[in-house]
Amino acid sequence: MIISLDVKNIALIEHLSLQLNEGLNILSGETGAGKSIIIDSLHFVLGDRADKSLIRHGETTASVQVVFSDDGNPEIVGLMEEYGIVRDEYIIVRRVMSENGRGECRINGVIVTVGQLKKIVALLVDIHSQNEHQSLLNEANHIKILDNYNKSIISLKSDFLASFRAYIDAKDELSSYGNPEERARKIELLEYQLEEIDNAGVQENEEDELVEKRNLFQNAEKILNSLNTAVALLTGDENLGALSALYGAKKELESLSRYSGNYEEFADRLSSVIIDAEDVADTIKNELESSDFNPRELQKIESRIDEIRKIKRKYGKNFKEIEEFYQNASNELEILRGAEARIDELNKIIDRESTLATQKAIALNKSRVDAGKKFAKAVVENLRDLGMKSSTFEVEILFPTENILESCSNNGADKIRFMISPNLGEPLKPLAKIASGGEMSRFMLGLKNITAELEGIDTLIFDEIDTGISGAIAKVVACKLYDVATKRQVIAVTHLPQLASMADSHYLISKSEVGGKTITSLMSLDDEKSLVELMRLSGSSENSAIGFENAKELKNWAISYKNAQK
Repeated sequence: MIISLDVKNIALIEHLSLQLNEGLNILSGETGAGKSIIIDSLHFVLGDRADKSLIRHGETTASVQVVFSDDGNPEIVGLMEEYGIVRDEYIIVRRVMSENGRGECRINGVIVTVGQLKKIVALLVDIHSQNEHQSLLNEANHIKILDNYNKSIISLKSDFLASFRAYIDAKDELSSYGNPEERARKIELLEYQLEEIDNAGVQENEEDELVEKRNLFQNAEKILNSLNTAVALLTGDENLGALSALYGAKKELESLSRYSGNYEEFADRLSSVIIDAEDVADTIKNELESSDFNPRELQKIESRIDEIRKIKRKYGKNFKEIEEFYQNASNELEILRGAEARIDELNKIIDRESTLATQKAIALNKSRVDAGKKFAKAVVENLRDLGMKSSTFEVEILFPTENILESCSNNGADKIRFMISPNLGEPLKPLAKIASGGEMSRFMLGLKNITAELEGIDTLIFDEIDTGISGAIAKVVACKLYDVATKRQVIAVTHLPQLASMADSHYLISKSEVGGKTITSLMSLDDEKSLVELMRLSGSSENSAIGFENAKELKNWAISYKNAQK
C-alpha cells in the first residue's frame, strides 16, 4: 500500500506531503482546488508521459515521490532482482522532470527506465478514472481474474501446463534433429570439422611463438651482423677488444694494491665484470654457431602460420574458442549418431503428452465455463445494487472445436473476455466499448468489489468514481467503495458527501494566495472538521444548524454501516 506521497513544483503545488493509511482514504475539496493535480502527480510518478506544462510557473524542475510498503510480492521481488534494485522495508519510487526535457526515475535509489518503473508499479497500484481503467480493461488480464476467482482452476492449469510443456519441449527437440538426410549431412560436416581441427593440432600460444621466430628469420642478416660485431668488440685484439681493455685495467689496479686497499677492491670488482663479459661473449658465439636461418625453414614457418590462421577463421579467434567449438561439435556428433533411439523416445512422449494436454485443456475449459457463470452472476448482483438493474454481464469463453492443442498457450486453449450490456435491449459489448462515464464508474466499482483481492494489487485509486450518480445510488456506491477498502487500500477523489462520510481518513484539498502566488495545500481532517466538509459538500453553509445535523446523520449512517460489516 501507499505510505506517503510527496509532490514538489507540480502546477499549483509548491510542496505537498500526504501520509496515507489503510482502508478508505477520501480526498475532497472545492472545484479547482487541485484534486486533479494530485491524481496527475500520481500518474506521472507511476510512469505516464512527462508533461513539462505541469512544472510550476517559475520553477525549472518538478518531482514526485511515492513510498510503498514492501509485502514481498514474488513478482515484484523477481523484477527488483532483475533490475538490480535492493529491497528494503519500503519501495520508494521517485521521478523528476525538468524544462530542458531531461528526467530521471529511481526505485530505492537505483536509476530505472520508465518501462521498468511501469512494470513494478503496475503490481502495486491501479488507478481508475473517467477514461482510464488500467488492469480490468486489458483483456489479457481477464483470464487471470477468472482463474483466481475459482482456486481449483489454478491446480487444473498447473496440471495442464506440465503436459503442455512436456509436449512442446519434445516437439522442439525433435525438430532440432531434422530429417534423415539433414542429419547425415550434419554428421558428415561435423566429422570433417573435427578431423580438420585434429589434423591441424593447433597448440596454445603456438602462433605467437611462430611469429616471433619468423621475425628473427626475416631479419637474419641484420641479426648476424650485429652478433658478429658484438663478439668482435668484446674479444677483439688488444686495441679493440673490450675484454682486453678490462684485463689491462685490472692489471694496472692490482699493481697499485700495495699502496691502498681501495685499488685492490676496484680490481676485484673488475674481475666480476670480466666474468660476465666473457659469459656474454661465449653465449653470443654459441648463438652464431647454432643459428640456422635457412630460407626453407622460413617457408615452413609461414605455411604453419597460415594453417593456424585458417583454423582460427573457421572455428574461433583464439585457442580457447577453438577448444570450445571442438567440444560442442563432439557433443552434437554424439547426439546425432544416437538420434534414432532418441527420436523414437520423443515420438512416444509427444503422443502421450499431446493426448494428456488435450484432455486437461478440455477439463480446464469446463471448469472455467462453470466459474464464468458464477462470476457473471456475482457481477450482475453488484451492478443491481449500484442501480444498474437492466445490465447484463457475461464471461465470453471461446474454445476450439478441433485442433485443440494447436490453439493452446500456457493458459490452455481458452480465449476469455468480459462482455457487458448496461441497458435493456443493447447487445453485449467488450468493457472498453461502454460509453457512459457513470455506467463505467459503477461497473468498475462493482467489479472491483469482487476482484480486489483476486488481482493482487494492494492499492486502488478512484478519481471521481461518483461521476453521473447521486441520491440513493450514491449511498450504495459509498458502501461498495468501503467494501473494497476492507480488502485493499483505497484512495478516492470525490465531490459527494455520501462517499466522503464513509472515509476512514479524510483529507481536504484547498488553494490560497500567498505572497502573490496561488498555492494548493492539503490537510488531514479530524471528525469535527470532516463534518464541516460534509456540510460544504451537501451545499450547507458553515453556520447552518440543519446542515450540521444532516452531516452528522450522514456520518452516523456511515459508522453504522461500517460496524455492521465487522
